Amino acid sequence: MTTPTLHRLLTLCLACACLLTTSAPAQTLARPGWVGSGINTDVWWKHAIVYQVNPINFNPPTDKDPAASGLHGVAQRLDYIHSLGADALLLTAIQPDATHAQSIDPAYGTLDDLDDLIHEASRRNIRILLDLDPKIPSADLPNVARFWLNRGIAGFHIIGATPEARAQAAELRKATNTYLGQRILIGDVDPALSSSPHQRTSKTPDTEITQLLLDTRLGTVTPLNAAAIRSAVESTESIAQAGHSLALLSTDGPSFKRSMSRYADGKNDLAIAKLLATILFTTRAQPLLYYGQELGVTEPPASDAKPADTPASPIILWDAPPPPPKGKPAPPPEPETSTPNAALEDADPASLLNWYRRLIELHHSNATLNSGEYLTINRDDQNVLIMIRKPKDVSATNPILVILCNLSGEPQHLSIKNDTMKLRLRGSFLRTVLRTDNGMGTMHLESMTLPPYTVYIGALRF
Repeated sequence: MTTPTLHRLLTLCLACACLLTTSAPAQTLARPGWVGSGINTDVWWKHAIVYQVNPINFNPPTDKDPAASGLHGVAQRLDYIHSLGADALLLTAIQPDATHAQSIDPAYGTLDDLDDLIHEASRRNIRILLDLDPKIPSADLPNVARFWLNRGIAGFHIIGATPEARAQAAELRKATNTYLGQRILIGDVDPALSSSPHQRTSKTPDTEITQLLLDTRLGTVTPLNAAAIRSAVESTESIAQAGHSLALLSTDGPSFKRSMSRYADGKNDLAIAKLLATILFTTRAQPLLYYGQELGVTEPPASDAKPADTPASPIILWDAPPPPPKGKPAPPPEPETSTPNAALEDADPASLLNWYRRLIELHHSNATLNSGEYLTINRDDQNVLIMIRKPKDVSATNPILVILCNLSGEPQHLSIKNDTMKLRLRGSFLRTVLRTDNGMGTMHLESMTLPPYTVYIGALRF
């Protein structure tokens, strides 16, 4: 074999090795040359978990590092965000205004800070998405889009459900379609829309343009009511029926009061928070987590509230308190209404944080939750939400899942055998998958009891 021939063979082998390397990751990230940037057919956003962050007070500067920016603070906590199983990180609007849409408000940091965040997030298979001001002039929009996409932004959230926002989305889609790495658009659902697919109006969003549609109707439901929550969840089904977009469901967000404050009763706060988390992660919609809800962050008192774009007190304590000096008793535990501590919740198997992690793991690993049929059994009179997720091909290894949520402060006795028979679902009992109480054993369809504010997820068995 001649030297030129050998050289060509070595070059070909090296090229093949590179192709295999880039196609190995399960996801395609935005920026070529970075982790997971290989081109493949995986559609990452179809089973995504989006984590929305306001960099101002997520991890604000400390006395040890007073010059750090909000974006730098987010980068410092990427391992935590990765531990949640987040696929994408949505940054609340970091531009100063619509006329300066290619810059970053100094209150948040610099473009270098953003580049570092995108790079570090990419190493953890997390994409960065950006809130985009809907008032950006249409003539400037293509250049604005290319500016951020070239930096590695994986897509945009267009705020609002106005005709102007939809026109902006259509223009942005032209730009994102020219980029590799599965860039996406997130639109907003008009909260005034009917949940019925037969009663849509001209305000119905164009589901051909955006890959995800953020539905915040669940975040406006108060008090904890099974009928209202069931209606809000079923509204996401109409999005799937309307076109190609998938629903992105949220219970918390910048435009309404945090759920821990909306529903807490001072006694069952943790159980209620676990209830809402379960609903969020067991529908057919993709879930959006608003930073801190997985830790039980509450709404600050009105006297302590500050504008969203100004530095604020930390809403999360990241480090565990130091141990007491030897010979001195430990300080009394802080009240439940205090700022949640991520390190302490991480170490507590029964914490809200670890309940979220168990749900997220189930959401990612269970095909029935990802794509199974959605059915319900009406027990609104008992304030119990019953959701059923049915796989396309039911089998012993791929069973039907039943999610039971007691939204009341009283034990509820249920019999759902006749209901499952009407739905042509075969089975006589539920084998536990997850539950929030300390109960043991199975649940029999003909007679079961749910303690107050309890969640039970079970596989339907014969």
